[in-house]
Amino acid sequence: MIATKNSTAVLEQEAPVNYDKASAKTWDGLSRMAFAANWDPEAAINWNLPIELGNVREGWINILHYFYEGEWQGLEIIQRLMNKAAHLFKNPEMVTYYSTQCSDEAKHLFVFRRYLNKLNSPPSKEKVFDPLVWLATSGPMPVERWILGTFFTETMAGAIFQKTLELPAIDPTGKEMIRWQLKDESRHIAGTKLGIQTLMDHCGPLKTWILRAWWRLFVKLAVKEVRNLKPYGDQVGMDPEYILRKSFAKMAEMPEFKEKFLGDPLSRSFLASEA
Repeated sequence: MIATKNSTAVLEQEAPVNYDKASAKTWDGLSRMAFAANWDPEAAINWNLPIELGNVREGWINILHYFYEGEWQGLEIIQRLMNKAAHLFKNPEMVTYYSTQCSDEAKHLFVFRRYLNKLNSPPSKEKVFDPLVWLATSGPMPVERWILGTFFTETMAGAIFQKTLELPAIDPTGKEMIRWQLKDESRHIAGTKLGIQTLMDHCGPLKTWILRAWWRLFVKLAVKEVRNLKPYGDQVGMDPEYILRKSFAKMAEMPEFKEKFLGDPLSRSFLASEA
């Protein structure tokens, strides 16, 4: 009887942690979603189909090269900053989730590269790649700047992927590639929202003011970069202004973020045109 009580006490002490269920509201919940949604880029996509793009070929290839570069930069930046984020916010669950996002980005790079190779347009590393990654991960408040910047880039990627699926000129293999990536992107957007909320919960008035100033500069540069894709977007039927309106409207779904970071004239212009 004594042994039974002791055994019960040990079991009670060693009871497993009640981990969060798959949910976009917690870091462990997002990790569980990622585990359940894992897909094999070799098996999920039929790489044997011929790719016929016609007049949209040049524009589509240039857009994909832009995305490949962005995915590569995103992967390097996550790897460099996710541990810093976990220490800054004292939340080890962030590392688990961001590790799953690293895996997702690696798959995206793989499928982009394979698809572009089939089009005889293999991606190459741009000369500005390393300086941009260094700039993004250095200087004051790199974690906070990364979380803010990622909110924009992930939201924009989701809007572009969604629009791609509506374009009749994109081939079946390209759409299947994007469809699988969009499943990941939806979860990444949920992760960036949780990151943004974590950031805002830990920022006082002074830090918020500094980050707001940085955000406004970042948004101007990011919007300019997206607008530079217009010649390629016109070729495939994807208007950068439409993508930007959708992106800002999506970010504005977080009332606190909208109040603190989307009050500048540029942001308001996109929100007004989408309303």
